Amino acid sequence: MKKNQILALLLALALVLGLCACGGSAASSVPADTGPEAASEAPAEEAVDTADEPVTPDEPEEAEEEVAPSEVEEAPEVVTVEYPLDDAYTFSFTAIARNNVLALIGDNDFTITPAYQALAEQTGCTLEFTMLGEATAEEKTNIQLASGDMTDFYTGLGTYGNNLPSAIADGIVFDLVPYLEECAPDYKAVLESDAEMAASAYNPDGTLCRFVSEDAGLVTKGILIRQDWLDKLGKDVPTNREDLEEVLHLFQSEMGATMPLLMNAGLETGLTASFNAVFAGFRGMDFQLTEPNGKEVVANLASENFIEYLLYLNHLYDEGLIIDDFMNTGREYGNWESSYYSGKCGVWSDGHNELSPQNRANADDPNYMLTPMAMSDYECHVSEASTASMNGVVFLTTACDEPEAAIKFMNYAYTEPGRNAALYGIEGESYIINDAGEIELTDLVLNNENGWSVQNALTFYGAPQWFPTLMNVHHYEMICSEESMAGIEYWTEAYGDKSMKIPSGCVLDAEASTEYYNLASDVLTLFSENAVKVVVGALDEAGYRDIIKTAGDMGLTRMTELYQAAYDDYLAKQ
Repeated sequence: MKKNQILALLLALALVLGLCACGGSAASSVPADTGPEAASEAPAEEAVDTADEPVTPDEPEEAEEEVAPSEVEEAPEVVTVEYPLDDAYTFSFTAIARNNVLALIGDNDFTITPAYQALAEQTGCTLEFTMLGEATAEEKTNIQLASGDMTDFYTGLGTYGNNLPSAIADGIVFDLVPYLEECAPDYKAVLESDAEMAASAYNPDGTLCRFVSEDAGLVTKGILIRQDWLDKLGKDVPTNREDLEEVLHLFQSEMGATMPLLMNAGLETGLTASFNAVFAGFRGMDFQLTEPNGKEVVANLASENFIEYLLYLNHLYDEGLIIDDFMNTGREYGNWESSYYSGKCGVWSDGHNELSPQNRANADDPNYMLTPMAMSDYECHVSEASTASMNGVVFLTTACDEPEAAIKFMNYAYTEPGRNAALYGIEGESYIINDAGEIELTDLVLNNENGWSVQNALTFYGAPQWFPTLMNVHHYEMICSEESMAGIEYWTEAYGDKSMKIPSGCVLDAEASTEYYNLASDVLTLFSENAVKVVVGALDEAGYRDIIKTAGDMGLTRMTELYQAAYDDYLAKQ
């Protein structure tokens, strides 16, 4: 490209010199054929020779053909959205009020938070919130969606959350893809720059109906264990199942833990990674590889890895280390945190914030102290650092009369000022930008009058529960206690191999996706009902394998064929 440009300049210069030799002015127009294309066709040496040829005065110059101005390839216009928007808009917004949020805002909605106030001023858009409690959010959302009495935005989509292409096909939410270029250029740019985030945001059929947060590529959630109990018992942090089981028994017999290992109704314990089972509760049917970097796919709930996990849970149940209360335990029941703060359990899975010393005040025991744990004696091939966060996910429904304006509003989340407002609130109050261009939190957050941890304070001052954000490592370093950051670094180092996970670039096409989701719901229900039976001993291993066969007849065989074909196609393109 540079060589052609140089040749073009030489040709242009030669023509100008030629005109000067004829008495012409140096300011004369340069013919259009002096662009890079013309230069590549006519060598520079020929152009110079032509310019040096004398012109006979007696012979009139032939009139040059009038040529259009040189065609210069213009860079594509960069689309930007100006804020605040030209007109003021008000949108209705249904948000899930999680228990940790309710502890901060009480009976109010998010309009009392500084982040909301900053976003409203900066975008010109206001929101009218409907707040749903965790325990009833899905049920109430399903009723609203089924009746068509929907708000413009939702942070959760009920049972449609497991089948987003159907939500678009059924006219519940917009496919955002046609709007990205003009209404959400910043969101589009983020998705194009982060393949992992894009894989989490786009649906398998290529449609897009959610705004998601970009995370920092860290493992911010893992297994926690009571360090103060370990110290009292003279035990090290367990790194394998045998040592873990011994510690759980001691927690039960010596420390009074009635449910030593905390598990919810979705059978989530944080231990599945050590079994190489891709599993995050019964939110959907996941597929994985049968071996690291393998070529065969298998439904996670039908895999040998998951069967081994279920049998281990059954063993712990028989030992009394898991009790029947797990069927009524979880954040949606409002008893997750209370289970470990009260000393009911000693091992559970949760986020890094629980490691913060400030959270110790929530516990009944003044000696309460936690440490991160990982089953590092086993090779884990199904864990990875998080690049897309499911906190702050937002859906735009077809109830919205001004979808373009609503999408422009959400696009603000992916601009720098939008990110700052969403994460930190109001500039000059809860944060400042120092001379180096870095965010600094103020005492309003760092030493708030309520005694909140920094992360809890930012849950109030920021908007991570209802507005997408763009995280980075500096954000975690700034908000985390030393203990929390050490936990993040520990989990990130212990996990990260994803060689048994389906690559993010392997997706079902539109036709396969429709067929897949038409089959998935009944199959998932069958597995979720019977997996629990294995844990409590109502179904043995042979019985669960029969369930897998039944699932195959119900559509799992075909679902596996669809994913295998997609994976084969993915491998062929590598």
